[in-house]
Amino acid sequence: MPDLVALLFGALIIGVFSYERFNKATYGGRRQLERLVDLLTPDKLRARKVVFHAYTFYALTMLMIYFFLCAYAEVIPYLGGPDIVSDTVGASQLPTAPTDDADSSTTGFVPLPNSDSVFWAQPLSSETGPSEKRNFLDIGIDPSISLTIALIIVGLAPTFPILQRFEDWMRSAAHRLAGIPTRVIGAGEDLQRNSIQIRDAGDPGNDIPKNSLLIPRGHWERITHYSKAAEGQLADPQDFHEDLDLIFAISSWILDRKLKLANASQREEFDKLEAALTRRRDVLLLELDEKSSYQAGETLSSSEHSEATLEAETPHEGNGAAENSASREKKRASWERLAEHADHLADDLCILLALYVEHEIIISEATHKRSDKNTPSSVRQQILAKEKLEAFLSDLLNEHAGPVHSRSHAMLTILWSAGITILLAVAWSIFPGPYESALQSGTPGNPYWRALGYATTSFNSFCIPIIIALALRDGARQTHRWRNMSQSHWTKKLPQALLLVFISWAVATLFIIGLVLWRSAIESGGWSENQRTVWTTLRSSFEYNAPTPLRGAVLALILVVLLDAASTMSRSAVAQKTQAWSRGWAIRAAIIMGLCGGATRFLTSWASALNRSAEQPQLDAIDHGLIAYAAIYSSILGFLVVFCIAEALQNQRRRQSGAHAKASQSTGHAPAKSRTAAS
Repeated sequence: MPDLVALLFGALIIGVFSYERFNKATYGGRRQLERLVDLLTPDKLRARKVVFHAYTFYALTMLMIYFFLCAYAEVIPYLGGPDIVSDTVGASQLPTAPTDDADSSTTGFVPLPNSDSVFWAQPLSSETGPSEKRNFLDIGIDPSISLTIALIIVGLAPTFPILQRFEDWMRSAAHRLAGIPTRVIGAGEDLQRNSIQIRDAGDPGNDIPKNSLLIPRGHWERITHYSKAAEGQLADPQDFHEDLDLIFAISSWILDRKLKLANASQREEFDKLEAALTRRRDVLLLELDEKSSYQAGETLSSSEHSEATLEAETPHEGNGAAENSASREKKRASWERLAEHADHLADDLCILLALYVEHEIIISEATHKRSDKNTPSSVRQQILAKEKLEAFLSDLLNEHAGPVHSRSHAMLTILWSAGITILLAVAWSIFPGPYESALQSGTPGNPYWRALGYATTSFNSFCIPIIIALALRDGARQTHRWRNMSQSHWTKKLPQALLLVFISWAVATLFIIGLVLWRSAIESGGWSENQRTVWTTLRSSFEYNAPTPLRGAVLALILVVLLDAASTMSRSAVAQKTQAWSRGWAIRAAIIMGLCGGATRFLTSWASALNRSAEQPQLDAIDHGLIAYAAIYSSILGFLVVFCIAEALQNQRRRQSGAHAKASQSTGHAPAKSRTAAS
């Protein structure tokens, strides 16, 4: 099997089998989910979109580890892993420091046009010395190494402790970024502090209310009977009564499926959870029936309850008094145990409600149907029950519809950014790419290799920082830690912006430098054990390549600010926006990116000049030309990316506003203004 095919096949193995590892629970010790942990996998604790983003982050990290271990397989034994490198596999020396003329050194932005080696990473010089002609599919990584490492990462082959601990930590980090399981637990705890009001203000507390709310008559009788039987037996009888209200209401509406909900296909994934809660409810009712001596159609009257309480509390003489006291204590302990079971069941039903809100199985209806005397009783009770449920879930439903849970548009931004970046890179390789390549290496090179080189180099320098920045923004939004960049005070958004730029730049730089070192090693014949040469090579590679990803990090920051600004616009403001708004953003982005492109290319050229002459470094005409090309390219890219994304955001908001207006007209209500994102 060719080297490149084996490497890609190993990546496919990780992509296919890593989801099973990602879906392993990292919250087994949490008290709130101890009764449901076997029924709730991580992908059920958040909406599909959030889980997909978290899994993408996890899978990309595992792929980066995979590519690193494939390229640097000789370090695996030092990490406690198996020695999978034979005497004839891979290389035996680290790359040596560049000794060629610095005028011909590349920077990570302009590809080497005449290279017959792998095209997606730039060497430190255009002259790598005599090397054997390589096939395109021969990348210097033995197929057995690629496949073995892939199987180790996904757990189909014996792993080693450091990799296992890192995978556990990365999986836990991905879960935390997605709010798994903290989001649902927090929502459930908020619901537990509320009480569901299933009786109207004028209803007597001991009788079945006029509006049954789809709750069977027997359940109403049980609520009254259990509450009276537990009086004098519990430390907090009111809490027990509220738990009974919640259990019987949610059991009738949700578990018995008497209330019509949305998203039926998604609800099927929770059938096992509903069945488990139904069994626990039935067991609890049997125990309470036996304890309170309940019989259908019979409830304790006030006089009977008073007589039973008086008889239970009347002391007896002699040994009978002691036995009676012990019996009372045993009875109270039994009631406390049942009350605890009821409290646990009510808590788990709150978790179920939080899950259904998260997956949009329970949604807030903007308008409710109005019932009159001609409305059938069943329909009328449906409407009243839905209103009661929404009143109980009002805070959670409002929060779910708020700005934190609004669309982040991350996928839209990534697709537009990647598409425009690659198309512009290919177009630039046609013109004026040949002239830039001639300045860089003295010859325009092969047009196909030049197009591939420009596209992959631009992707590494621009798209990777954008992906990282948007992933950080989404993770912070899910954990309620994101500060809106268009509304927050500068003292709050400046540290956030600097951290965003630094992390996205650092990740892209590590990726590019790793590819540079790997290709340099492949072309030079292997790895060396000389540590001095290693650090010299790393320093040189960092100086040449580190400034370039900073352009992508700055563009990522501009896009994040644009997304935050668009999220704060009301529907009326969106309707008033024209292309002038998009052009304004694009022009400002073009100016910033042009300055950033020229400055970063200046740093690269200055590093090259220092390498030529540390005493009197100076830039020549070639350096000035390359600085101009970098500034022009960055400016054009910034304008196109920001303009297209701004237009796409406005178009989506207009469509949503139009759909909302139509829905409001059909129901006879005026359209409400949209929420603005909280800073």
